[in-house]
Amino acid sequence: MSGVTQELHSNQEYKKIVYFIALIAALGGLLFGLDQGFIANSLKTISTTYNLETTQQENFSGVLATGGVLGALLSGFFARFLGRKKTIVLAGFLFTIASLISALLPSYWLLHLCRAGLGFAVGIASFTVPLYLSETSPKSLRGKFGSYFQLMLVIGIMSIAYINVAIVKLFGETAQSMVIMYGVLTLFSLIMFLGAFILPESPRWLILKGKEDEAYKVLQRIRVSKEEIDEDIKEIEEAAQVKVASFEMLSKGFFWKVLLIGIASQMFQQLVGINVMIYYGPQILGDAGFTGLLGELFIPTINLLATFIAIKYIDKLGRRTLLYIGATIMLITMLVAGICFYIINAEPDASHSLVKILLVISLGLYIVGFASSWGPVIWVFCSEIFPLKGREIGMTITTMVNWTFASLVISNALSFMKIYGQANLFFLFAAFCVGCLVFLKLFIPETKGVSLEKIESDLEKGIKLNKIGNN
Repeated sequence: MSGVTQELHSNQEYKKIVYFIALIAALGGLLFGLDQGFIANSLKTISTTYNLETTQQENFSGVLATGGVLGALLSGFFARFLGRKKTIVLAGFLFTIASLISALLPSYWLLHLCRAGLGFAVGIASFTVPLYLSETSPKSLRGKFGSYFQLMLVIGIMSIAYINVAIVKLFGETAQSMVIMYGVLTLFSLIMFLGAFILPESPRWLILKGKEDEAYKVLQRIRVSKEEIDEDIKEIEEAAQVKVASFEMLSKGFFWKVLLIGIASQMFQQLVGINVMIYYGPQILGDAGFTGLLGELFIPTINLLATFIAIKYIDKLGRRTLLYIGATIMLITMLVAGICFYIINAEPDASHSLVKILLVISLGLYIVGFASSWGPVIWVFCSEIFPLKGREIGMTITTMVNWTFASLVISNALSFMKIYGQANLFFLFAAFCVGCLVFLKLFIPETKGVSLEKIESDLEKGIKLNKIGNN
């Protein structure tokens, strides 16, 4: 009947299906967080077990990001030829194997290699999961579901912090603790690996491969009405009919513009210093006199709670607004933290009680600023802006950039603080926050509620970058 929407599911049934799929896929973010947050409260135990010096600690911490670069480099290849689902399964398998070997307490170099392997798996997941979520989510929920990746990431960071602290309290900084820590990683990895098998394939990938019937069956599961399915298929097929191969997109001027935006977005996400807080937060707070549970659990707890702000508002306020607010908060708090450390280090024998309290507050608000904006939003944004035929290569390159700068920051932060002091490191991060604000003003478009195909169409028409989707 004309004008009547033919519903395939009740609204409640539909929501159960799409939310379940999104959460299972986002388990890749959980493993990302578990591995990323693992170091903060286990590095001392690992260093004790393997007798590591400062440089070795930096190298061991940073090799996860190095593996992530390689994983990101190959993830586009895997996602295009294996499909999004099988690539997520592959990441889960690699997580499981690398964690299991690490739990057996191998030689240091094999442990080092396993951490690189975990990074390789994380690199694959950090590319594929946001891509999968963007391609399977309804337009109205795309931002929210995309944020699930970051939510699961911070849940992983917080969970492993609490777990590792509890393990050390029970068993001390011993080899036995290491076995249990990596055993926990193995268990979570296995859950993701097995859970990935029940995911449907991305309908966009299926249509790209000429499997329209399979794509239609998938969309019947994850869309509420036949009209919505028909609209999605029409838009995807129109985008897929563009006779441009993936690597040929590099010859297109509009693709380079959006690629550079994605590269800069991921670069700034790391240069504002979040991984220094995640990896070395307990040590930084310890330098300011905050030890025990406050130093160990403060940052991951705030990180998790603040991520819910992004989930609630990303599809209401939009991507740009959250990024503006977040960058402003981070700029102010990094300046305050830098000043606090400058005062503390200038008079190391003084108590500085009020200054230290201000420092903790500023670091907490910094985490709020990042976790509610640049943490989740950049992953969502980069999964949205690339045209279908260039999505794999675009996200491959931008994810590689993220991991490259993560590796640079993580691998040099301890040495930088040792030579130049904590204050100057925070001032440097504040300077990068200024860069974020300028970049936002000039280049970032608002993609809230805009279909992926509309974004692609606007790019091809040469519409000004920060006006995409607003016509």
